[in-house]
Amino acid sequence: MTVFESARGAWEACAGMRATRARLKNFTYGRQWDDVVIDHKGQKVSEYEYASRGGRRPVTNNLLRSLVKSVVGRFRQNLLASRAAGAEAGVADDAGLEHVRRVNMLDELDARALEEFLISGCAVQKVCYERRFEGAGVWVDNVNPDRFFCNRYLDPRGSDIRLIGMLHEMSLPEMKMRFGHNNRRRQRDLAQVYSRGVGVRDGLGLLSSASTLIGQSDGGVSWASAGDPSLCRVIEVWTFEGESRAGGAWHCRYFAPDGSLIDETVSPFKHGSHPFAVNMYPLTDGEVHPFIEDVIDQQRHINHLITTIDHILAHSAKGALLYPQDALPPGYSYQEIIDMWARPGAVVPVAARATRMPAEVMSQGRCEGASQLLDLEMRMMQQISGVSSALQGQSIGGNMSASLYETQVQNSTIALLDVFETFNSFRSVRDRKAITTV
Repeated sequence: MTVFESARGAWEACAGMRATRARLKNFTYGRQWDDVVIDHKGQKVSEYEYASRGGRRPVTNNLLRSLVKSVVGRFRQNLLASRAAGAEAGVADDAGLEHVRRVNMLDELDARALEEFLISGCAVQKVCYERRFEGAGVWVDNVNPDRFFCNRYLDPRGSDIRLIGMLHEMSLPEMKMRFGHNNRRRQRDLAQVYSRGVGVRDGLGLLSSASTLIGQSDGGVSWASAGDPSLCRVIEVWTFEGESRAGGAWHCRYFAPDGSLIDETVSPFKHGSHPFAVNMYPLTDGEVHPFIEDVIDQQRHINHLITTIDHILAHSAKGALLYPQDALPPGYSYQEIIDMWARPGAVVPVAARATRMPAEVMSQGRCEGASQLLDLEMRMMQQISGVSSALQGQSIGGNMSASLYETQVQNSTIALLDVFETFNSFRSVRDRKAITTV
């Protein structure tokens, strides 16, 4: 297989991961009724449509977002605490790394990368040296997992990665600047490569038409075309070429969607490797099972229970008036009786021949079992995720001491220690690449 074909195969092999990420992301951000189910006619419909057809109003009580925010908040607090402890002990960070951290706002990037890590189990950043509007230097960027691909690997450290890359979207002028090398002939060739598979729109660069042939991939990102029709799809591929790490090198190539080679180079970095820092959590037999995946079923069940309780309460009798027909006095209408019944201190006339007196009906809406099950599911979500109410900063009862509350926070932090340490190891790899890029 050619490098381009191998890269395309790696991209297609990541389709399942992209589809899982799309589902988990939807749940995390509140779109929790999109799962497909089979109705009584054997047709595939969304859970939202299925519930609506049954006369229920789908209700979402998004607890996943709160879990993610609590973990990210604890991570930020740990960062501040470690910096304060280092400053108090007089330990200074590496000057070069501190410059990279400040220029790239790494704390903000890492917080967003951790959020992605919790949702999809994928933490990917790219470290490179290039000139940007802010100047030339070492730049760190978060990489969207929908645009990332690599070969299937088993080592949690990624030492068995042999092919890795990502998809870019660039304007034609940017491509000429990056890959034209100030050579008019190369710049003209670049325009010809893309004009073979795309149409040119005045003032907007290149409009891809290849997506109609190849189709859209999972996650809404296409291998063949950029999401913005004014931009061009560029595929960056890094491959390790050689029989051993001692005798091999990392080689970078940029391709057009049709496989045309745009540019290539060996690794220009001091560390001699590819520019990506990657960590998948937890990598078991090459499979990724992120933090959010563990509590998806509890979130779905909670939504169904709340919807059921809401349905019961909405269809139970609340202040229904039973007014016998023979109790209506002559000259009165039912509307007048209703108005008087609802008026405080009113006198409601009743016909003398009435066999029964009017009565008001109040239904308690029997949902005690559903309410108890809802409470159980919410406690199970805390136990499974390891994020307790104390870690979320929720108020405590008056009978709980401060020491007990702090103990609960520490226990929750221990339950999340594996997530934090795995992510911190990813940050360490990124930092090493940042200080050895040039």
